[in-house]
Amino acid sequence: MATLDEVARFLGLSKRAVRLRVDALGETLQRYLTRGDRNRLIFRGEAVAILRRLEELRREEGLPIQQAADRLRGELCDDEGASGICIVLRPEVEFALAHELLQEVTRERDQWREYAIALQSVLPNELKWLNSVAPATPGDRRMN
Repeated sequence: MATLDEVARFLGLSKRAVRLRVDALGETLQRYLTRGDRNRLIFRGEAVAILRRLEELRREEGLPIQQAADRLRGELCDDEGASGICIVLRPEVEFALAHELLQEVTRERDQWREYAIALQSVLPNELKWLNSVAPATPGDRRMN
């Protein structure tokens, strides 16, 4: 899940430019968007991948936004009412997406590790034995 600011930064575009692309894709993108706090637009991973492919088409082939959006609709697979999408990604794009996902998961792991350490510090004396059973240390391979 990403905000409009994050998607704009990721694609190297302004927020206005991202909104123009969202409008151009219309219903194609709507099922991958939600609204968050204060009605902020939230993009699921599929939406970011679609927008990234739109930008690739636009830049590589010099297409206007609407024409690139029409072309992208033709690339999306939605056979027999399937709810998913199918996009063929170049290996370097797939690697970049996997790398970003790994970074996000690593940040989340570190956040939970810090939370566990904070909880250990406030354990009552009768539960201190839990520290020896499952130590939450950065060198602990079980948490990596």
